[in-house]
Amino acid sequence: MKCCACGGTALATAGAVRMTRKDGSLIIFTEVPLSQCRQCGEQYLSGHWAERLGELLHRGDELVPQEVVAVPVVTVRGGS
Repeated sequence: MKCCACGGTALATAGAVRMTRKDGSLIIFTEVPLSQCRQCGEQYLSGHWAERLGELLHRGDELVPQEVVAVPVVTVRGGS
């Protein structure tokens, strides 16, 4: 598969996909089948997996995390 971002080669692999719920909380799905560009790192999900992750995300409270991690939040203010 050719990367839409840089034209490099995207290869089948498994990786992590980060998604944000409506309340702003972050969920990281690991070991997701996807294609990733060898040159720029752009990731591509198949329609099947995009739909499946969306369904899991909507179930929210039913998800049982294997791990909980702290995520740093940094505010960057614009201006000169």
